[in-house]
Amino acid sequence: MSKQTACVVLMVEPKCFGFNPDTAVDNHFQTLIEGHSSNNDVRQKAREEFTEYVRLLRAAGVEVHVEEDTVMISPDAVFPNNWITFHEGRTIALYPMRAANRRHERQASVIKHWSEKLSARVVDYTSYEKEGKYLEGTGSMVLDRENGVAYACLSERTSSELFRLFCKDFGYRPIEFHAMQPVQGKMAPIYHTNVMMTVGKNLAIVCLESIQDSREKELVVKTLESTNKEIVPITIQQVNDYVGNVLELESKDGEDLLVMSSRAYRALNKDQLNKIKACKLNIVHTSLDTIETVGGGGARCMLAEIFPPV
Repeated sequence: MSKQTACVVLMVEPKCFGFNPDTAVDNHFQTLIEGHSSNNDVRQKAREEFTEYVRLLRAAGVEVHVEEDTVMISPDAVFPNNWITFHEGRTIALYPMRAANRRHERQASVIKHWSEKLSARVVDYTSYEKEGKYLEGTGSMVLDRENGVAYACLSERTSSELFRLFCKDFGYRPIEFHAMQPVQGKMAPIYHTNVMMTVGKNLAIVCLESIQDSREKELVVKTLESTNKEIVPITIQQVNDYVGNVLELESKDGEDLLVMSSRAYRALNKDQLNKIKACKLNIVHTSLDTIETVGGGGARCMLAEIFPPV
């Protein structure tokens, strides 16, 4: 049985952070702040948020490895989980991303360092970019590592073909569905699974109301129940507040943590907080307002869990 939660994570410092028009096409969480979204002030605020997040994680007992953005041309380098994942069995996977200006984030030096440090083989799916097929890591997929189940809401960034290939290669059972959100009076696909869902050891936070097909919703619920997850339903508004974009980690002393932004924490209601506490999770939260607003990604997107611990 694989370990569900990591006590070691990789993060990438946001040296060139800003609004990315290439990803805003289908990431409806991004907001362009007129006159500020690409200037030094926003970059400085993003660096401050990043630095405090790293500090809080380390203070909570998580081992954090910070990589430098040496390419300096991608505004989304702070979200490494979209291009790299680490797995028990000393395996690293690399992923194809839809936005061409994000592909530079896959730094050869980082891949070489970690593959050598972990003595890991590398499974590389990036060639599918030439075919217009994408699978953006643990943005596209939410992994129940313990039970061998992978969840994915299909979108332009999440190919069913590649999702099923990953599941075959890594021994997961694929659970596919479609998740929608209102955008300017119309319904649009949610771009990444990890903004509307997370799975931990005993807890699953999921926006069931975004899954409009009743059979798909039933499949998700039954699968979560069959793996003994306490389901915490959240609303579309809470998805907008990044309540789905959280991650369960473990401290070096074995304490179970649920990391999130302060915006997400404030959006939780009393019943949801009680369910989280009943699972004996210690919530760690920090302000990520700039990164969430401009970048359209939150606390979970900024973390690539490392298995096994180093």
